[in-house]
Amino acid sequence: MKYVFGPVPSRRLGRSLGVDLVPYKHCSFDCVYCQLGATRHKTVERKRFVDIGDVISELELVVPHVRADYITMSGSGEPTLFLGLGELIQRIKRLTEIPVAAITNGSLMACPEVREELLGADLVIPSLDAATQDVFEKINRPFPGIRIEDIARGIEEFSAEYSGKLWIEVMMVRGINDSEDEIDRMWSALKLIGAEKIQLNTVERPPAEAFARPLSRAEMERVRRRFGDRAELIAASGICGDTEKLPDSPARIGQDKPEKGAGCERVLELLRRRPCTVHDIARGLGMNINEAAKFVGILMEGGLVSTQRREDGEAYFVANETN
Repeated sequence: MKYVFGPVPSRRLGRSLGVDLVPYKHCSFDCVYCQLGATRHKTVERKRFVDIGDVISELELVVPHVRADYITMSGSGEPTLFLGLGELIQRIKRLTEIPVAAITNGSLMACPEVREELLGADLVIPSLDAATQDVFEKINRPFPGIRIEDIARGIEEFSAEYSGKLWIEVMMVRGINDSEDEIDRMWSALKLIGAEKIQLNTVERPPAEAFARPLSRAEMERVRRRFGDRAELIAASGICGDTEKLPDSPARIGQDKPEKGAGCERVLELLRRRPCTVHDIARGLGMNINEAAKFVGILMEGGLVSTQRREDGEAYFVANETN
């Protein structure tokens, strides 16, 4: 499959069947915390990177044979850069009753046409990691001309006209957007947005920049309390507390979801032979890069894999020695 991948395990979405619409690391941001590494092509130009008919053809082959909680517009770049997103969402909804989710960095939410296209999705999850332009540029490193106040206003306007589920993700990074002043300003912006949930996350997997560090559980709890009843912590091993007992082997990982265990086992076997980046894993095993990142994350949580950061700043994954 060229465009459809998974289903991959997701803490928020359950079993997520992904649709990758944008070339690798084509994005409007270059976030310091991105688990897929540095942005290779920073842009706000929307294009038809793929043929919608080809995507639907893949889904027609896959959907009857998988159990998925969502079909998710995500992938290895910013999905709203895909010109024709609304048309694709409508065609997917004619194909299946599986709900459609769209995960976006929010950069194009100021555009009325993008908001209109997203209205067809059952769930939209935009990010809002800052409230001031200075912090926004430090954490998200946007394409020139993008302003955080326009993004916040666009999400607010979208929430007023959208009838589906709207969750806002906020990624907290130590020393960048965790000051009391920035948290207060973010809360002022979030109060105006009619979202069902505010999902708080922090750096967990190796980020694009080594200086992007996580907040502690206590610090995340402080932010959650400040953001009110809608706020929740996205479970993260060692940071926000895990909701499941951590597995100690790929076999145990796969007890309830065999395909998940098999994917983890393939990744672990490769890492036992040599250290790899996420991109190396995806290329070497013929996976979508998001699948590779998910499986690495599960293995890290289980203590089976750790990271080494080379002199060039690139994060490599290695299998831990076992008795």
